[in-house]
Amino acid sequence: MIRTGIVYRSSLAVCADAGHALEQRGIPNSNGAENMRHIILHYHILKNAGSTFVSTLRRNFGDNFATFDSPRYDQLLRPQALVEFVKERPNIVAISSHHFFPPVPEIEGIQFHEVLILRNPLDRLRSMYDFFRRMEATENPLTVEAKRLTLPAFLELLIQIRPNLITNAQVNAIVNRGGRFPDQGDADRALRFLKSVAAVGVVEAFDVFALSAEHSLRAVFPGCDFSYVPENISPRRKGDLQSRLRQLANECGQDLYQKIVSLNQYDTNLVEAAAAESLRRSREIAFSSFHVRELRTRVIRQKLLSRITNNQSRLQRLWKRATRIISKPVSSHTSIR
Repeated sequence: MIRTGIVYRSSLAVCADAGHALEQRGIPNSNGAENMRHIILHYHILKNAGSTFVSTLRRNFGDNFATFDSPRYDQLLRPQALVEFVKERPNIVAISSHHFFPPVPEIEGIQFHEVLILRNPLDRLRSMYDFFRRMEATENPLTVEAKRLTLPAFLELLIQIRPNLITNAQVNAIVNRGGRFPDQGDADRALRFLKSVAAVGVVEAFDVFALSAEHSLRAVFPGCDFSYVPENISPRRKGDLQSRLRQLANECGQDLYQKIVSLNQYDTNLVEAAAAESLRRSREIAFSSFHVRELRTRVIRQKLLSRITNNQSRLQRLWKRATRIISKPVSSHTSIR
């Protein structure tokens, strides 16, 4: 677990204008900041590598990390609920939420550092279908329908009964809190929002996101380490995005595929802009191939630690089961011949 605090100047020495860049992205760089409470706020959009990032937050902050979600799968949380949540939990320094989206409330003495990860919208829809098929049925009817329907039929169903989930859903979440179908003005606002958040990235370039997020947030959370273990990955997932999109087009047929493409043009543009912004930030702070290799070394280490921990847990379960069997009394009616 890392120590939290305010260490600006040493972190900002990487480049001369980094202080201004951090201020633009919501990380303060001013006198008196020692009195400010800082909280990472991760917008966990479904199937956008959120579980992977959440695992890094939990590892870094332990009991000072919390999820902030509604008891209902389809109920968003209001700004006042976030105000009450953080005031009732003065130890919390990092939050992830499926059900809270911008804008953040202004709270005296508290600074939120927003984190946003986006994903190609078509690839995201495919992953969402696979996820609903794998998970146990819940009150969300899509967890039932995904098991019953083929992928094309499932996507057609979304178009008919849940068009908000298949039509520029990421732009919709960011600027409308999921409330209406985005227009060009919404798309423009979403593009501007990317530049205001503390950390932004895309699933396909997660390493670039992790490095730039570490740099930005270490100004406030020294030593934060966003090396990761991929979580909640679809089985048999093809390695590169273009292969997955070709597979999706083959399964859907060109008519349905092109329909989905047209329904998600704003999202596609937003994801491309997020990738460009994440890359721009990494270049701004002079990341090199050395930094990428160093991160990947840390990723390998985290994967090994995770494997060891999982094996230990499995052995503990087996040992408990064996102990119960061994300690079970032998029936007095059992005869030995």
